Amino acid sequence: MPRSEQRPHEHRRRPPLCIPVVLAAWIALVATAAAGDTPRLLVVHSYHQDQQEHVVEMTRGITEALAGADCEIRFFHMDTKRQTTTQWKRDAGDRARQLVDEYQPQVVITMDDNAQEYFARDYARATPPPYFVFGGVNADPQQYGFPTAHITGVIERPNVSESLHLLQKIKPGVKTVLMLADKSETTDAFISYCQTLNLPVTVKAYEQPLTFDALLTTLSRYHDQVDAIVLYVVRAIARSPTDPTKVPEREIISTINDRFPLPTVGFFDTAAEAGVLCGISVSMREQGFATGMIARAILVDGRKPSDFAVKPTDKGRIQLNLRTAEHLGIHLPYTLIQRADVVIR
Repeated sequence: MPRSEQRPHEHRRRPPLCIPVVLAAWIALVATAAAGDTPRLLVVHSYHQDQQEHVVEMTRGITEALAGADCEIRFFHMDTKRQTTTQWKRDAGDRARQLVDEYQPQVVITMDDNAQEYFARDYARATPPPYFVFGGVNADPQQYGFPTAHITGVIERPNVSESLHLLQKIKPGVKTVLMLADKSETTDAFISYCQTLNLPVTVKAYEQPLTFDALLTTLSRYHDQVDAIVLYVVRAIARSPTDPTKVPEREIISTINDRFPLPTVGFFDTAAEAGVLCGISVSMREQGFATGMIARAILVDGRKPSDFAVKPTDKGRIQLNLRTAEHLGIHLPYTLIQRADVVIR
């Protein structure tokens, strides 16, 4: 079975110009072969180890795909959702490159866009080893120089039209929406993707507020002009211009529900749990599993990345929040509740 490890998170002040201590993880499992003879896989996550419903689910999918394979797995977490400065991201990418040099993996899995932007893209013109398999990528992979003969992967395409059709089944009068997201490489790619779609609603505006006050100002400006609010990812909105602390998404969505009581739809993995009325999210576990299966085929079966076309996963998770529906005076059909994968009561 796969053997993997995780390095504990360390907390110490960084000296000037040194590489940051970035969350890495090691999980000890049993291996059937000596370490020196065992194929090695490095998994580089863009975000932190315990990000629920995202990194945790991706890791679960990867480990399920590698179950029973004779390989050693090492995980490294760049922690760029909580640490959002460009310098941190660059330093995290430097540390990931150092790990490649030190660990000498045959295959590297890179999850989410920051791992591509600040790490994997530097290998686009290199020659293997290692081979690269990316997952959870929202941008056009060509932006990073992918695919190549030694790099392939799985893209993440939000279920935008599907989620909006779901909202219209619940509230048929929804015709105009405000699209809200935080500001990041992932959400920039999301907005670019949405602008290519033939959506069943009119998007009044795409907004990416940087602070909580800017978010409230945006909502005040548009809430009388739209029928619903669409939320992608709102995890990197700062408390204020002088306080970079990230406002919890639950607080943001609770504020929307209380002060701007419009139907909400979301495509992200914790949407309903955070208070969004409805949505169809991409399964992060499926993203991890699909990525892990490609890596397994390369490590175990001797396949090449060029054998695998870049494509998205195709399953979605219907999410509903019954408490939000009650708060908004919206009736959710029982047949729809029965079909949902996530129901918050």
